[in-house]
Amino acid sequence: MRTRQSHLRKNDGFTLVYMAVTLTVLLLGTGIAVDSGRAYVVKAQLTKAVDGAALAAARSLNSGNPRAAAARVFKANFPNQYLGTVPGDPTVAANFYVSAVNPASGTNTVTVTATAVLPTTFMQLGNIMTVTVGATGEATRRMVDLSLVIDVSSSIGVRWPAVRDGARMFIDSFDPLNDRLALLTFSNGATVLDPMPAARGFDKARLINDVPQNLPGGSTLMVEGLYRGWDELRAVPAGQQSGLRIIVLFTDGASNGVPGDWDGTGLAKSLRTWDFPDRPPDPDGQLWDSPHIDGLYDTQTGAQNPAVSVTLPWNSPATGAIPFMPLQTWHTHHRSAGIPTQFPLQTAALTVNGAPQNAMRGLRNLNGATGRYPAEVFNVNNAARNVLEIIANEARTDAGGDYRVRIYTIGMGYLIRNLLGTMPEMPEDILKRVANDKTSPDFNNAQLEGRYFFAETGADVAPAFQGIQNQILRLSK
Repeated sequence: MRTRQSHLRKNDGFTLVYMAVTLTVLLLGTGIAVDSGRAYVVKAQLTKAVDGAALAAARSLNSGNPRAAAARVFKANFPNQYLGTVPGDPTVAANFYVSAVNPASGTNTVTVTATAVLPTTFMQLGNIMTVTVGATGEATRRMVDLSLVIDVSSSIGVRWPAVRDGARMFIDSFDPLNDRLALLTFSNGATVLDPMPAARGFDKARLINDVPQNLPGGSTLMVEGLYRGWDELRAVPAGQQSGLRIIVLFTDGASNGVPGDWDGTGLAKSLRTWDFPDRPPDPDGQLWDSPHIDGLYDTQTGAQNPAVSVTLPWNSPATGAIPFMPLQTWHTHHRSAGIPTQFPLQTAALTVNGAPQNAMRGLRNLNGATGRYPAEVFNVNNAARNVLEIIANEARTDAGGDYRVRIYTIGMGYLIRNLLGTMPEMPEDILKRVANDKTSPDFNNAQLEGRYFFAETGADVAPAFQGIQNQILRLSK
């Protein structure tokens, strides 16, 4: 009897030990599950915070302080001591924010890394006092090479301060360390105020200051302005170009000048017409039924030599001192290797409202003896518009760069929506073709889509520039 009771007491002892061990294991397992669950929640929130911070920093690369933007968004998503984590500020760590440029891909990659320490509860039974949780977020932003081409013709008049200030704010929105910007103006000629840098970055303060304080004035040699803007993009060496290559063209009217070797000197000069016909609205007196043909203007300096001027009814076949158009345009001012220096005055390869350009806006009265068209108002004006669209098409299809070129245009004021020229047509429709805007009936889906923005008044110019900046920001992600 005593032996049996002794055996039972011994079994009870084993059972207690077994139960104690089992309960300890179960309790430790439960603790691991609870603490691991807390760590999972912390990890998920930390991941959300670094992802948001990386995106915010990438968006702020254009302007502001990207590291500060990353820290602000991180703290909003992961407050100090979140779910009982150890007090601390991960945003002050040296590796919290890292920005790295890849010249080959034309991108800037932002990496945000953060860790948090979570005290355990039940896992302390296994002598595990804390758990360290880490997360990394990454955002890639395509860098920008951009030519800003601004019309400074006299017709802008009192609206110039709004144009000037809108352009300056637009310049201020880009990253001076990694983006590249060139600044150009055009009137009687086209001037490169700030060439496109070969290295990354640009002098933001200088470009802002170089936007003319006062309106220079002159005519609208838009052809040369667009050509030189394209040339500046091409000047960046291959293999170092940014992922976004963009021309932004601002104007308040229609292209009205044709660059060429008009006087046989071999120097590029332009002949231009005044805008026609005279129809309302025309509050600034810019439209004529008998426009002038003016020239010859050096396509870079705008200097007139020799002075040519004749006033003719816009549909007259008469010419002035310059009897014939050149066979092609001529461009002697450029700095990129391999850029074309001549373009036809009309083409069947492009369309205007769905029909061939040379049929809708063709030249007339071909001289059989010379094989050239007379330099009458009709032909000079049509060629100025044709060549603008031809050069825009050449820029968008340029296969010599690392990435294709995209064009944005802004048209300001009442002339933009007036029916002008020989067709007649709105300059707005030409600017849509230049940009390859999807709303144009001549949109080419084989090329990069740009956008046209209308600024009815000077007050609408800054929002138009902001609209382009928003487009670029969307594309850069």
